[in-house]
Amino acid sequence: MAQQPSDSLHLHVFSMHTSPLAQPGRGDAGGMNVYIDRSLRALLALDPALTVEVFTLRTDGGPSGTDTLGERAQVHSLVLPRAVGLAKADLPAFIPDFARAVREKATREPSVLHGHYWLSGLAAREAYPHIPLVQTMHTTAAAKNARLGEGESTEPAERWEGEKQLVEEAATLVVNTKFEADQMRRYYGATDDRLCVINPGVDTSIFYPSTRVSALNTGSDTTAHLVFAGRPQPLKGPHLLVEALALLPEDLQVSLDIMGRSGGTYEQDLLERAQQLGLGQAVTLGSSVSAVELADVFRRADIVACPSSSETFGLVALEAQACGTAVIASKVDGLVEAVADGLTGILVTERTPHAWAQAIESLVRNPDFRLGLGAAGAARAGRMTWEQTARALDRIYRQLSLAQP
Repeated sequence: MAQQPSDSLHLHVFSMHTSPLAQPGRGDAGGMNVYIDRSLRALLALDPALTVEVFTLRTDGGPSGTDTLGERAQVHSLVLPRAVGLAKADLPAFIPDFARAVREKATREPSVLHGHYWLSGLAAREAYPHIPLVQTMHTTAAAKNARLGEGESTEPAERWEGEKQLVEEAATLVVNTKFEADQMRRYYGATDDRLCVINPGVDTSIFYPSTRVSALNTGSDTTAHLVFAGRPQPLKGPHLLVEALALLPEDLQVSLDIMGRSGGTYEQDLLERAQQLGLGQAVTLGSSVSAVELADVFRRADIVACPSSSETFGLVALEAQACGTAVIASKVDGLVEAVADGLTGILVTERTPHAWAQAIESLVRNPDFRLGLGAAGAARAGRMTWEQTARALDRIYRQLSLAQP
């Protein structure tokens, strides 16, 4: 491997089960992909002495290869023949092979490692046991198991044990919110000297409020356009929205767009359920779209809904607020910090169709309040930038790099 100048910082980012270049809202790609992509771009703009290699495992049958993520950053997509076609749940067995492939592919010895999700953290530790590791879980087994909803599966003990190991071995645990920090202390025994709270940001060059009221967002008190964006799955809760729409009074006309594809049958089941409830014309399914297109979807929506059972933060909620759209979200985990209850959106305590129907009706019937939430959300989200996230991460990387013997 090539030697790097003494004043440079070479970062290895591990994102084993999904590439930061993947389309969010499709398959396993979601908020974590956005986090890695946007934070790295901001880091590269901030620190001219930083170079990055990102490593991800390709399981879709495509070839291995290297792409770029801005200047001075390479994304290596690695292929393990025996892992082709496997699901994320099957990947723990391939951590050692992935770590070995990373070492073979890397062009430089890393100064610091950053693992995203537990699989990546264990692979990073396997590949470079003596290099400082920064770990971001994004989600944890303990938090998900504590808030299981209908149709959601319990996370395996293997995952909890892996996360526990990372909490003990990582130099720094980066968490999105104070609430997540509390979870890491409560569930995994994390200590304050290793925990660092860094809020994600929003790209306000893409997500910004409209200067006009669209044809759909009219301020009506009887009609509204509702949007769900993300991977359709029980944990994310779009089924709650379908059931809630069926409970609304007959004088309300509320449509729902579900933006994203899971790769399974879940969203098709949603459409069939909507037909059973007489909502066939009100519920539509769309594919995941680019950030620019998603921002336009948010700007044209009256309400963006985030009915997840657990979220370490909830980037969709923040991006929707940045577009000046009111948000309804579950009162759980990081969503409590992503959404200011009663100021930029409404937090729903009970994760039931009845509770969600009440929340939706309250915003539909009060358009002035709804529009006020959107305006306040845009102002608040505009102050939460990826540059702030990048500055905090860069400080951590630099401190760990300097601390090495």
